Amino acid sequence: MALLEIQNLSINFGAFQAVKDACLSVDKGQFVALLGPSGCGKTSLALSILQLQRGVDIWGKIIYKGANLLTLPQSILNTVRGADIAMIFQEPMTSLNPVQRVGKQIMESLMLHAEKPTKKRVLELMSMVDLPKRLIDSYPHQLSGGQRQRIMIAMALAGNPKVLIADEPTTALDMVTQQQILDLLKNLQRQLGLAILFITHDVEIVQNLADKFYVMENGQIISEQVPVIPRLSSPIPLEPCAKRVLEVKHLTIKYGQLTVVKDFELSLHEGETVGLVGQSGCGKSSVGFAVTRLIDASGQVWLDGVDFFKLKGSALKKNRSKIQMVFQDPFGSLNARMTIKDIISEGLKIHHQKNIDQRVLQMIQQVQLSEDILNRYPHELSGGQRVRVALARALVMNPKVLVLDEITTALDIQTQRVVVELLKNVQRTTKIAYLFISHDRRILQSIAHRTIEMLSIVA
Repeated sequence: MALLEIQNLSINFGAFQAVKDACLSVDKGQFVALLGPSGCGKTSLALSILQLQRGVDIWGKIIYKGANLLTLPQSILNTVRGADIAMIFQEPMTSLNPVQRVGKQIMESLMLHAEKPTKKRVLELMSMVDLPKRLIDSYPHQLSGGQRQRIMIAMALAGNPKVLIADEPTTALDMVTQQQILDLLKNLQRQLGLAILFITHDVEIVQNLADKFYVMENGQIISEQVPVIPRLSSPIPLEPCAKRVLEVKHLTIKYGQLTVVKDFELSLHEGETVGLVGQSGCGKSSVGFAVTRLIDASGQVWLDGVDFFKLKGSALKKNRSKIQMVFQDPFGSLNARMTIKDIISEGLKIHHQKNIDQRVLQMIQQVQLSEDILNRYPHELSGGQRVRVALARALVMNPKVLVLDEITTALDIQTQRVVVELLKNVQRTTKIAYLFISHDRRILQSIAHRTIEMLSIVA
């Protein structure tokens, strides 16, 4: 008998059926991969195992150690959560408490499951996930993406679970850190005899790790075979002698006394895409924030022939529209209380533009979204839809330069392909220049005309 078995599971959000008749099983010590595109129901299925969603209708069976979790009283289900089955969530930054030190957060998990929670045990858990002891008093924002993910794993291990559900735990990490997290999970699986249900849209990272595969599409498990990875097309041709629209010289960025970027240089021409690649924490995003003047930095940035760093007041406001940024986490950067229409039109209103409704509608069509989403809110959209809304918000200002910060990391391969082709089409018609920040070299090969590799200067 399987350790965890899902039988004919269906999940409804009101009239919408997110999962239909799903069946899968996880045996003791087994690494099982659940694959599928964004919005196909993978996370809904995972959350239903521990009944972590509200306002949903669930039927079918979730059998753990012979008992149906869907019929257990809440008091007994609470003893299963964390102690028998634990979960690592997709976004550690939103899952961790930003005002509590990470050591205290691991201790909270221990207090729920251990008879005698101690600081020594917290340090043991940190050691298990390869984190140095000195980080015990750090806050989440002081850690890298990989370190935050390790904290989440340590918290999940606090109850000595038999099953670990990992929901896209490597999505926002660079290739090196991704591999470190995967190696860590595989080692923990061997050492602790863990069964792991690993949810991902990235076939490549699990095809040599998983013992068994399930592929979801439109809420249904359609296959137990590894899907074929589609190839991306090449960058669009770059016109010779194109006008230079961005030039960066001697850019230096400091956070307090810590220098994170030193003497960085970059040039960008009309219709050109420059890829900025490097490991997590090397300063890639900081460069994006600095050239758009979202953080303070020294050096020179020339934007469309103007010394951008010297601009103030109305001149700065006028020129800001020429350079826009799409952030790594679209869900965090979109105002949860605003409709999609208000989000896209906000910049146009600030700059007192005309024909706002018409331009918003045109932009929605350009990013291949339907008009009916304009009255919806960010939480009602899939990851791919949110990325395209963030793109629409930036592109509606008709910028000369667009800074794209890891915008494809949280997307499945099919949606990545759609977004990349969308960006190429926009570039083909508008000659916009892209600074494409990414750790995914496969994506960069398909869109970037040249690539700059950044190395961390912080020990």
